[in-house]
Amino acid sequence: MGHAVMTHTQNQPREIHPHRLSAPIANQANELLDQADQYADNRELAASALLHHQVINLIGIRPPASGELARCTCQACYCAAIFDAAKARTYLDGTVEFVQCETCADEHRLTGDE
Repeated sequence: MGHAVMTHTQNQPREIHPHRLSAPIANQANELLDQADQYADNRELAASALLHHQVINLIGIRPPASGELARCTCQACYCAAIFDAAKARTYLDGTVEFVQCETCADEHRLTGDE
């Protein structure tokens, strides 16, 4: 008789709101994502990827196919969701780039410089 292997990733959320995490976990996730951003800015992509993987394990989010996470910086609601970076929608407001998660982009899409 064959056995199917079921992973628990299907039960993991695709998006995490930091305010729903304990404060120490949310702070650690934000620190790791800040470090990952710094490594990515310096083209140290392997180090950035390792930090994203640590955050995925830390907060229990479903691992995105790209392996990269993003934080929603929507200026309409400040939800701060952590989610799959491949699903991010971005807009410029002046010279500042903002990121919206899918929910924010669907509910109140911003285009910047309006």
